[in-house]
Amino acid sequence: MNDERREFVIELNPGKHVCIVSTAHLSQQNPVYHVHEKLILVLVVERETGVILECDVNVVCNLTRQFIQKIYCGKNLMTEIDEIRDSVQKNYFGASAKSLTIASKAARAKYMEIRGGPVSEQSEDQ
Repeated sequence: MNDERREFVIELNPGKHVCIVSTAHLSQQNPVYHVHEKLILVLVVERETGVILECDVNVVCNLTRQFIQKIYCGKNLMTEIDEIRDSVQKNYFGASAKSLTIASKAARAKYMEIRGGPVSEQSEDQ
């Protein structure tokens, strides 16, 4: 689905879509730390369904950004947070992996707040 999704431009629609920004601390040994100090994960999500339409993250290399986008885009932030975490852990071996997982949980918590639903223990920021 991710490759198909990239074949057309998604028209972002505030109201129908929400932009969720979450952050996580980085190790001082992480190259991203020297540029940004924190990892910033930006997700554009369908308000009603939780499907992630777009993803951006402040990493050093564009190829890393593209790879991370493929992990997130098309996934459901509300129901597939475990799959996102597992995919990060099994496929992304960069220095920011743990921070990315923490930012994902924080993004889910913000989304659940927006939806007015309960924030489960698994989605709380560590």
